[in-house]
Amino acid sequence: MNYITAPYLPKNKVSLFIADCKIDGAEVIPPPSIDVLPESMRHHADLGIVIVSEKKVLCAPLTYNYYFSALSPYGFEVIKGKSDVGRHYPEDCAYNVGIVGKKCFLNKSVCDTHLYDILISEGYEIINVKQGYTKCSICPIDENSFITADRGIAREGEKRGMEVLLIENKGISLPPFGNGFWGGSCGMGDIDTLLVNGDISLMPSEYKIRSFLNSKNIKIREIKKGEVLDIGSIIPLCT
Repeated sequence: MNYITAPYLPKNKVSLFIADCKIDGAEVIPPPSIDVLPESMRHHADLGIVIVSEKKVLCAPLTYNYYFSALSPYGFEVIKGKSDVGRHYPEDCAYNVGIVGKKCFLNKSVCDTHLYDILISEGYEIINVKQGYTKCSICPIDENSFITADRGIAREGEKRGMEVLLIENKGISLPPFGNGFWGGSCGMGDIDTLLVNGDISLMPSEYKIRSFLNSKNIKIREIKKGEVLDIGSIIPLCT
């Protein structure tokens, strides 16, 4: 196995993921349950772990022991954060930061302080936004482009010369809530493949997404049938 140099952006076919789903042809580490959260969000990986560099991850205290046992054998340094995950927003998103290349979108007022310090030490440009669920809101495509349904995040990315596709925040399921997040339903499975947890033909932004990805020679691999479901991100770890 090889580590992914730029977190969330593999250069080859991913062989190891963290995700609350099955992915044919790859090993998948299921996220632990964060029981304080609403039932449909308890296994959302992006609320309990952040990949901060190619061999370093930071976890919420409740998920630390699990991820230490699961990831240390692969050579990852596993660091414990300071903030407990709470049931309600914004206490549930201390670890939900959106990394795209060397830029990191986050809400500084809710981000775990230890995580924030490590991101600074790793050389990320911090982009402070109002949205607390920035990882949920962002699907990174390459080191300078991403897809989001959040206008504030899109605006801040464009200000910095990033290529951003703004889509409608519709057609993504997260029962019992009105809607889920695009970033929480997908993740890169290779340099030229986006994995989506559902059928994007059921989303109003299908053609926007396909056109944007086609322009970058990226294909979509739908890993399940039916509506697109927010599962807390598909997180690539190793190729």
